[in-house]
Amino acid sequence: MSRQDAEHYRGEPTGDMAGYGAMALTVLIWVAFLLSLRAEGNSGLTPSDLALMRFGTPALLLLPLLWLQRKALAAVRLRHLLMILLGGLPFFYLVSLGSQYAPAAHAGALVPGTAPLFVTAMAVLVFGEPLPRYRLCGLLVIMAGVAALLGSSLSDLDSGYWRGHLAFLAASLLWAFYTLGLRVAGLPAMTATALLCAGSMLGLLLMLGGGLVQSQLSAVSWQELWPFFLAQGVGAGVVGGITYGISINRLGAEKTAAIGSFTPALAAIAAIPLLAETLSAASIAGVILIMAGVFVASGVVKLKAGRQPEIA
Repeated sequence: MSRQDAEHYRGEPTGDMAGYGAMALTVLIWVAFLLSLRAEGNSGLTPSDLALMRFGTPALLLLPLLWLQRKALAAVRLRHLLMILLGGLPFFYLVSLGSQYAPAAHAGALVPGTAPLFVTAMAVLVFGEPLPRYRLCGLLVIMAGVAALLGSSLSDLDSGYWRGHLAFLAASLLWAFYTLGLRVAGLPAMTATALLCAGSMLGLLLMLGGGLVQSQLSAVSWQELWPFFLAQGVGAGVVGGITYGISINRLGAEKTAAIGSFTPALAAIAAIPLLAETLSAASIAGVILIMAGVFVASGVVKLKAGRQPEIA
């Protein structure tokens, strides 16, 4: 990454209530997204069907915006546009693949749960951002919570969960590229969402046309379809993309990623009544640790009053 890119990163904004509110809504949408991916295995839908809903709905709605914003898009460096596109179809298929092998709680722990680690590492190592003590401590607590939430499955190779874990970690890395791409590109939230969904939809149509993936969308009734449509198409596709972009602009990439770590705790809790998954004592401890780590890493709760010394 060039020095000009590092200067373009612009550090982190102070943040405001609108940013925190947008990110709170984003986290709820992410929980629905993860649960719907896990539930897809019990329906007649394929991962590509969910991708069609996830990217097709916003692509159709926001396609005119791409034309109106063509000059702004042309001014963005190609590598930054590619970073944004990594958060679309590649990210989606990796999470979908992982969800076939591991529970929803693990998806939440290893995707939004570890994304702050990748985002902060890239911001510090690539963009030369300082690392405040409170964020380092918060990230360490989040890591401990993720490990507790995953529990013995980290070493239990017979369960096959490790396949899902590898896919989730790869997806988390792509999400970090996407998050920083949004920050560096500086595009309006709706424009970035339109770019992400239109590019992903184009790739998906090419894959469907080439027979690389299959769709069963026409064989599923609307009664079975509408919950997935709301979670993927309307929630994650339209609303979530816009609210996440707003969060990036108002809170910054690192703080937004840290707050996103609330997702594993909420996903693990919601999976109990909705997917009949269970939480062990270690998982409950992990949920508590993650939530505590988020409060510290996001800067909502500081370890000490006043300005914290920074780690170069």
